Amino acid sequence: MWLEQKYIGLISNRLDRFKRVKARHYNFRCPVCGDSRKNKYKARGWIFPKDDGGYLYHCHNCSITLGIDKLLEFVDPIVYQEFIREKISDNLVPQERKISEAEVLAVKMKPPKFVKSSELKNLKKISQLSHDHPAKAYINKRQIPTLYHAKLFYAPRFKQFVNSVLPGKFDTLDNDEPRLIIPFLDEDKNLFGFQGRSFRKDGIRYITIMIDTKKSKVFGLDTCDRSKTHYILEGPIDSMFVDNSIAMAGGSIDWDLVNENSVFVYDNEPRSKETCAKIEKTIDKGYKVVIFPETIKSKDVNDMILTSETMYIDEVLRDNISSGLEAKIHYTAWKRI
Repeated sequence: MWLEQKYIGLISNRLDRFKRVKARHYNFRCPVCGDSRKNKYKARGWIFPKDDGGYLYHCHNCSITLGIDKLLEFVDPIVYQEFIREKISDNLVPQERKISEAEVLAVKMKPPKFVKSSELKNLKKISQLSHDHPAKAYINKRQIPTLYHAKLFYAPRFKQFVNSVLPGKFDTLDNDEPRLIIPFLDEDKNLFGFQGRSFRKDGIRYITIMIDTKKSKVFGLDTCDRSKTHYILEGPIDSMFVDNSIAMAGGSIDWDLVNENSVFVYDNEPRSKETCAKIEKTIDKGYKVVIFPETIKSKDVNDMILTSETMYIDEVLRDNISSGLEAKIHYTAWKRI
């Protein structure tokens, strides 16, 4: 319990309206749901002791309950890694309990290189923004999984940021605007490009900047295991809802990244000539595709989540994979919808 108390203290300055109510009870605004958006003084997140030792976190607004390790991982992944290291090194894990693969990995992991040594070091992660920040509100509105809140960044002046990375990329800083930064990392977590997503409804939604122009515009290479079944989607945000996936952020496929384990997931737009042409080409090349069933009306994965058409997107994808003649039959029926 003393170790958990120590790390509660370490993240306390990251928790809005944090206070110690009793010897072992702590209260603050929920970092998961943001607590009340109308009343900034409401604090309905509580840390309290468990009967068998240790602590639990519970929010009386969104009803989420987490162990302290999961709370640490959400608030600050780097602090979480330190917690796991100390927990294991001090033999706080009972000897008869087998250490999980996740804990072993956490011990071996080093802080991602792009956080400390790349061009992103001067930007704030979404997880570091206040809960009422417009960028955080956008992320929450899109229901982007909390895992990615520490992997996405906020650039208050996009053109200025780009010019700091690639001097002279923009001739003028006029009409500069804030944008969400979606990093492209390779298998070794080296930054080779990024997308800037506008928060506005008008104008150019995505601007893609490549630091290494020899590489393809791909999101997710740092986390995808392509030796196993993996999915290739059209947009980075959609891929954040799908386990073991990448996204082609430039619209065209880099066929060198495709293998027998690849499954293509195109937008659910049967009336789009461009989408239909992509699906036909993929099927003709002999690769597997997902053809969404008639019951799915949303145009992409994120919309399926937002409209609550399905909360089990991985299951939907898995159940609708086909290739060859079977794929052509499903595609023909889908195109007529």
